[in-house]
Amino acid sequence: MNHIHRKNPFWSVAGPLIAYWGIQIGVQFIIQAIIQVPMMTSAYLEQFLNGQITNSEEVMESYLSVIGPAMEAVMKYETEITGAAALCTLPLTLILFRRDRKLGKSLGIAPPKKMAPGRYLPVALFGIAGAIAVTCLSAMAQAALYDPEYLQNTRAVYSSPFPIQLAVMGLIVPAAEEFMFRGIMFSRYRENRRFWYSALWSALFFSIMHTNTIQMVYTFLLGIMLAWLYEKFGSIKAPLLLHITLNLGALIFTQAGLFNWLAADLLRMALAVILSAFVCSVMFVRIRQMEGARIKEETVGNQEKF
Repeated sequence: MNHIHRKNPFWSVAGPLIAYWGIQIGVQFIIQAIIQVPMMTSAYLEQFLNGQITNSEEVMESYLSVIGPAMEAVMKYETEITGAAALCTLPLTLILFRRDRKLGKSLGIAPPKKMAPGRYLPVALFGIAGAIAVTCLSAMAQAALYDPEYLQNTRAVYSSPFPIQLAVMGLIVPAAEEFMFRGIMFSRYRENRRFWYSALWSALFFSIMHTNTIQMVYTFLLGIMLAWLYEKFGSIKAPLLLHITLNLGALIFTQAGLFNWLAADLLRMALAVILSAFVCSVMFVRIRQMEGARIKEETVGNQEKF
């Protein structure tokens, strides 16, 4: 808790979130219009010149005949559109993130002590193992519950060229989400609230960004974990690293055919989940031990000063 008192605590969190959503919705709308309007206009004009549209009923029939191909064209570039929308939010979140850091320094709040790069290794290993566990569990949940929206989203992502998948879902989207939901939202909640209040609310809004049930449950739990990492490391690098390794791991393992191999045998998939969960638990304990060691080092350092 940094004890920063803002004039309007509610809008200090709600304002950036509304702007973030507004930018994403606006960019997606503009790109979709750029794709759809020329296609629909051309189709309408062709039908009109051919005498196929003479009354209101035929106008509706014409609309239904052209909207399908236009929507398919948008779906074809859904990953690219998502990446463009996420990329356009980064100027906003980066500016606010830097302003918050400067505000903290001006109020005499000492920045967290930087950690050695080697201390981020357990986070990366957690992400790699977690990518296997989460993807397998999501596949099991999909088989049991069958969420058509989840299926549509995964097909849209994996139908894109692999380099696009890596750039958008592996790097751009995690960066945009981490700076918004941990770098700004969680941090600003944390200025005057306890950890669990801040973590739960930031995780809830993070999960709402994912519109299907399976991903909402997963991202809510992930959001709490990412907030915990931010709290322990005192740096956006830790949750960003975990988010990136989770997404990249899922994409790379899918491309390599690992999950198809695991899915061919239910026992094999169950063992993969258990082993991955074990690795994640070991890394979690290791991170907690590192936090204890860091606190001990800082305590000894403060005692030596006096």
